[in-house]
Amino acid sequence: MKRALCIKTSLILRLGLVAALLWLLDGSTTPVTAAPAAELHVCPSGCAYSSVQAAVDDASEGDVIKVASGDYVGVQARPAPAGYVGPSVITQVVYVTKTVTIQGGYTTTNWLTPHPVTQPTTLDAQGQGRVLFIAGDISPTIEGLRITGGDATGLGGYYYGDDAGGGVYIITATAIISNNWVFSNAAEGGSGGGMYLYYSAARVSGNSITSNTANMGGGLDLLFSAALVSHNTIVSNTAFAGGGLSLHFSEAMVSENTITFNTADAGGGVFIEVSDDTLDGNIISSNTAVGLGGGGVAMRYTEATLNGNIVISNTANWGGGGLYVEGGDVTVTNTIIADNQVNSFGSGLFVLTCHEDFPSSVRLLHATIARNTGGDGSGIHVDSGPYGTFNSVILTNTILVSHTVGIIVTAGNTATLEATLWGAGEWANETDWGGDGNIITGTPSHNHWGDPVFVNPNGGDYHIGPGSAAANEGVDAGVMTDIDGDPRLGTPDLGADERSGRRFGRLKD
Repeated sequence: MKRALCIKTSLILRLGLVAALLWLLDGSTTPVTAAPAAELHVCPSGCAYSSVQAAVDDASEGDVIKVASGDYVGVQARPAPAGYVGPSVITQVVYVTKTVTIQGGYTTTNWLTPHPVTQPTTLDAQGQGRVLFIAGDISPTIEGLRITGGDATGLGGYYYGDDAGGGVYIITATAIISNNWVFSNAAEGGSGGGMYLYYSAARVSGNSITSNTANMGGGLDLLFSAALVSHNTIVSNTAFAGGGLSLHFSEAMVSENTITFNTADAGGGVFIEVSDDTLDGNIISSNTAVGLGGGGVAMRYTEATLNGNIVISNTANWGGGGLYVEGGDVTVTNTIIADNQVNSFGSGLFVLTCHEDFPSSVRLLHATIARNTGGDGSGIHVDSGPYGTFNSVILTNTILVSHTVGIIVTAGNTATLEATLWGAGEWANETDWGGDGNIITGTPSHNHWGDPVFVNPNGGDYHIGPGSAAANEGVDAGVMTDIDGDPRLGTPDLGADERSGRRFGRLKD
């Protein structure tokens, strides 16, 4: 039996007022300049500061705190900020409530050029609290640090009081978190093992986020946050939902990340719930949903937009080896869904609903869906779930090849396909479509059978090569570029890749 996942005044103006006052006093203006930022040095011994927290406490707004290579341990107890849901006193290695820059990777003989890889600066909470707590209407920068040993147990911080943010906790601040290694932190019963953002428009970029654990968002968890999460490597994190990343009530941009080898019960790589997020240009591979659905990405009651992602070699125990959609309105463009596996339904994509008021509507434009395996053999499975609420899927300019059944649609549900390559030879589906639902496959001239001629599928390269049956067989879907950003010229090709006028992209020719 099928189960449902069901899981202020501007500085310029103020300076202008000061200049006007000076002119009134002596009939002339005096240039007004801000005080230069101070540079504070931290090292294990021999510097003005041996503690990062002491340097932060002494720093003024805009100051730069440079931290030499070494291990910095010991947590500090500080009052929790207003609006924090949890204990009145919280513990962490560093508590930041001002706009400062903290940079690691220096030595006491070179404070000019950091080398955080070969000269590591480690902040280690040793399981005694969080590593970093950042709060307020501030914009600090944290870069070049190793952030580890954080544990949020008993510290609260989630909006209804559960623990959150083992390694890094950010509330309201528009922090820049860049080029750090966030590893081996935990929020076991809560959210954001590595990092938790709450009402934050932070920029999280270029970090390695690995081996963190939580209930929601093993690597990162975002709640009510319009953050930018880009160019990170999110690897080997574990959670109940969202092994790598979870997003709730957010409008985040998740761009150009590598999300791989993460594990969760649902949403092995990414879990999105009641959000309006954008996933753009990510590689989501080799993640596992061990209990329910969405080996690569699980989405519930969301209006997510996915563009230019590679969803490959993920596994789900139940539904949606690559993608799982449960309620909401999802658009997927220029995306590769290939070599994913499932034990039950929809090895590439599974669509259903678990709430009678929230049907699923999925639109796929220029998708390449290939060689997904397992379960009922379907590349795409569209189901109504337990409440009899019917769902719809629209696919335009699709490559849908090498499955036992290309698409299965159960009774009452609808799939509309226009301009589809169904494969031939070794890339043929055993059956192109099946099920008792309403399947509209377009006019005969828009159904095509032939070899897609992928460049190197065994190496994960799903570009189309010379002689591909997908070439020049599409219809105008309003998609002007392909997965690599190449223009779609004239009659577009089917699938995520446009061969005409191609330049080198992430999927190399």
